[in-house]
Amino acid sequence: MLNNNNTIIITTTIPKNIISKKRRNGLVDNFSKWNIPLLFNDYIKKQKPIHLISFEMIVNNLNLFKKTGFEYAIICDDDFVPIDNFLDELNKTISMLPDNWRCLHLCPGYLWGRKYRNHKKIGFLNAEYNMNGIPFHESGRFYINCDSDKYFKKNFWLGGPLAFVINKNYVDSLLKDFIYKYNEHNLNNDVILTKILNENDFVCREPLLGFENEQGGTTF
Repeated sequence: MLNNNNTIIITTTIPKNIISKKRRNGLVDNFSKWNIPLLFNDYIKKQKPIHLISFEMIVNNLNLFKKTGFEYAIICDDDFVPIDNFLDELNKTISMLPDNWRCLHLCPGYLWGRKYRNHKKIGFLNAEYNMNGIPFHESGRFYINCDSDKYFKKNFWLGGPLAFVINKNYVDSLLKDFIYKYNEHNLNNDVILTKILNENDFVCREPLLGFENEQGGTTF
């Protein structure tokens, strides 16, 4: 079970940026009820392509997690907003995963309906694409056998917002796959995460455990 003793939230923030400040405050407010520790990883923007910036953010956050004593990390964009009953629902889903699970992606935009932004459907499956034939667990809570090639061809990017739980036992595996695939393709982090899905990675289906609130714009 994930709790405030074994889990940390790690996100990237941009110093001296008004929108980033709003997002930081939102994360603190939203997660305060569970007392889960938050680690804000400052990133100084330079003249780099977005795909490289997004790559460095994930690598930096995963390496930070490795240095902590926590068993699990929620790696997320700073505009991630958890649903009201986030921790209870997260643990219900985690309890159904196999013991060797690596990642659980919490709320990709294409599943919660990022382009619709219907707040009456927050937490519910409101997919932007036809999900017929995409296998999911008998509970209906998460997608299984996530085929990276099929997901990539269907544009099932794992961002909008990017938010996933990583099991520390497999953080080196994720880092290795992520770095290798980025060096091969130079794509944005949400696309790379889609391309490295394997049988030990899962994607929430219903409930979806959060959504995106950009707080008025982009930080890039």
